[in-house]
Amino acid sequence: MIPPDTADQPAHGGEAATTATPHDHTAAAIIPPRQAADNVLDTAPRRRNPLLGQPLRLAVQRPGIGIVVVRLTGELDLAAMPRLTELVRQRLTAAVLRALVLDLSQVSFVASCGAELLLYAQRRADQRGVGMYVVIGQGNLRRLLNLTGLTERFQDRDTVAEAVAEARQ
Repeated sequence: MIPPDTADQPAHGGEAATTATPHDHTAAAIIPPRQAADNVLDTAPRRRNPLLGQPLRLAVQRPGIGIVVVRLTGELDLAAMPRLTELVRQRLTAAVLRALVLDLSQVSFVASCGAELLLYAQRRADQRGVGMYVVIGQGNLRRLLNLTGLTERFQDRDTVAEAVAEARQ
């Protein structure tokens, strides 16, 4: 038995010790395993490495009936492709879609798989008779499309408003 005056004192300089007696069943607590929320394995906050790029962020808007605008910001790299490909596929199979506007003007980096995704989206849009407009901006994507000769393959517009206005006609 532990003397009452020493039961809550730290053991060996550590945290307060709890010693179970043969008759004390509450001293040992059962701690359930930690579960990750939404498939996040590590939720500890970390400082961002300035050498790493921004993850891709997507926002979907519906400015009119049958018109969908997908805004992308950050980096369009291989890690973002499965999510983005699925989003584009879903939007292009919507029953009432007349026009898809991809706003890529805030994309800071584009891997070659980004150009491949645009070609895939354009083919799917053509197959369904859906107008596809791309707002490229003046960054890396424009350089990539110019170097590969793909600029002419897309209906490039300067602004989302311009693309939406044309889609409404």
